[in-house]
Amino acid sequence: MSETTAPETTGRMRPLAMDGGGRPLRIIHLVNVLHERGNGIVHVAVDLAIEQSRAGHAVTVAAPSGDYVDLLRTHGVRHVSLPQTGGANAAVAVFRLASLVRRDRTDIVHAHMVTGAFIGYSACTLTATRLITTVHNSWQRQAIGMRLGDHVIAVSDAVRRDMIQRGIPAAKITTVLNGTLGSARMRAATGAAPPTLDHPAVLTVAGLNTRKGIADLIEAAVILRERVPGVKVYLAGDGPERAQFQQLARDRGVEGTVVFLGFCRDAEGVMRQADVFVLASHADPNPLVIPEARAAGLPIVATAVGGIPESLDGGSAGLLVPPRAPRALADALARVLTDTDLRDRMRDQASSNLGWLTVGRMTDDTLAVYRVAIGRLGR
Repeated sequence: MSETTAPETTGRMRPLAMDGGGRPLRIIHLVNVLHERGNGIVHVAVDLAIEQSRAGHAVTVAAPSGDYVDLLRTHGVRHVSLPQTGGANAAVAVFRLASLVRRDRTDIVHAHMVTGAFIGYSACTLTATRLITTVHNSWQRQAIGMRLGDHVIAVSDAVRRDMIQRGIPAAKITTVLNGTLGSARMRAATGAAPPTLDHPAVLTVAGLNTRKGIADLIEAAVILRERVPGVKVYLAGDGPERAQFQQLARDRGVEGTVVFLGFCRDAEGVMRQADVFVLASHADPNPLVIPEARAAGLPIVATAVGGIPESLDGGSAGLLVPPRAPRALADALARVLTDTDLRDRMRDQASSNLGWLTVGRMTDDTLAVYRVAIGRLGR
């Protein structure tokens, strides 16, 4: 008898023998973009779709066309163009999705964004199909719309607690922690050689926006360069506030210390050159870059917010600092960069216990949620 997982009362997943309902499923994932650059929600959806297809399920991604269409098709995932904007287009999307669900006799519609939750709810109501929603960013006010799912997935225990406080019944929401190691998407992320880093090298991989604490990291660089001569702080990523942060670096006199790399398709190639990885987020549900940095064997300094402590084994796999505290951030980075023994210990801790950070584990846990939802429907 094969093994899968099912919800505990805590909302986590535990091993459970699968019953006779282990047939291949017909699954539709809903996302409103398929772009490659800096969208963790899309990355999770793509990883799940590919891994579910590899496991023998019939998987469709309904979304506008984008960077990942060819990768999905290569791995047997069908792409159906489904724009998901508001107004009249949303009504059209509902009826197109309902038609698709009926034609394919879909078992599960899985919405990863709030727009998809509303469209999916309407289409699933019309077709008596189970809707699963995933809450990625509980800090967004509109995230409460994900309660429309028959069952809700939270990407960390922190997100689950937030959403319970916001009114989702505890029995209706299950934690399925993000996992990205072994992803086909990551294996496909090759291209131009990654930029060469100078040492000592501090690296973050993040969208360039306020929530990621980029301004705090720039302020920390002002302090850090006095304590670690020659240090470089590399920012791999792009975003709407890039020009603003570049100006801040100039204003604070660290334009030679803080280096803006822009979007790096081969993030792993950049990570493997760094001396320490940093994530200065003000809020973060369960960032995929943490397991990626751990797999690269990097010492990690990160803020104790959202799901970050969970992805660092409660803090044992990295140093946790308060958010919005540039001096504490600089102190922690200086400790790691100037203490070789500490740095070596942190590398060992970061690269240990990685099995639960895989896309395979995330996929198994997600499929278990689907099975429970289908069982409640009596199908």
